Amino acid sequence: MQVGMMNNPAVDAVEEARWAAANGFDFLDLTVEGPSASRDRLDVKVLHAVLDEHGLGIMGHTAWYLPFASPVPEVRAGAVQAVTAIFEPLAQVGAKLVNVHVDKGIIKFPYDDSLRWNAESFAALAEKAKSWGLKVMIENVINQFNTAKAFRTLLAAHPDLLFHLDIGHANVKGERTEEFLKAHSAKLAHVHISDNNQVNDDHLPMGVGSIKWPEMIGLLKRFGYDGTITLEIFTPDRSYLLENAQRLRNLWSPAEG
Repeated sequence: MQVGMMNNPAVDAVEEARWAAANGFDFLDLTVEGPSASRDRLDVKVLHAVLDEHGLGIMGHTAWYLPFASPVPEVRAGAVQAVTAIFEPLAQVGAKLVNVHVDKGIIKFPYDDSLRWNAESFAALAEKAKSWGLKVMIENVINQFNTAKAFRTLLAAHPDLLFHLDIGHANVKGERTEEFLKAHSAKLAHVHISDNNQVNDDHLPMGVGSIKWPEMIGLLKRFGYDGTITLEIFTPDRSYLLENAQRLRNLWSPAEG
């Protein structure tokens, strides 16, 4: 198991990589988005050098708000193009995986149409990612498609599509982590962790909310997962992030699968 952190997109990504390395993280979950980590502000050469110098891994992450399920074909195509545009810099810094987020679509349009438009967008991205040596992971987010059933359609859209499980998202308004793992553990490629009180997506440190973390870690191990886990924790005081990195490692070692 490898523990990573996400860069704050309001801060220079190179400085975030240096901080991650200095504080013992295994990889940086690089979200390529503004205001300070957008594609045009990313210093790929320097970032690659920092990653190499410290042996820091890299995971690709995209903006959460892209309209992959817009009813307007040109808008969906624009969302696909926006992600395609960051494949090159991600490949240049050594990423092999990049995530996308399921779009909720427009509520007045049928559920099945919005699900299909998401799937078509992700299939197009999976095909385009091949030439960069990347694979696309679909992250569950808090909307009507936050179910294992919806992900059967999404993941079936292209053979290269992988599953990115966000445990915090899976625990809002009903615990779905086990449901997701039962259905899609074979395609599980990455995990995000944050706590909440099962009402809102608060991105709290583990132990601050109500999620039962020994149980969640036990589920991951039971379903054979031993890969990358990002602590997606947003607090001004990063001592919580550092404490949670150690907490996660401690939980992982004795957790029963």
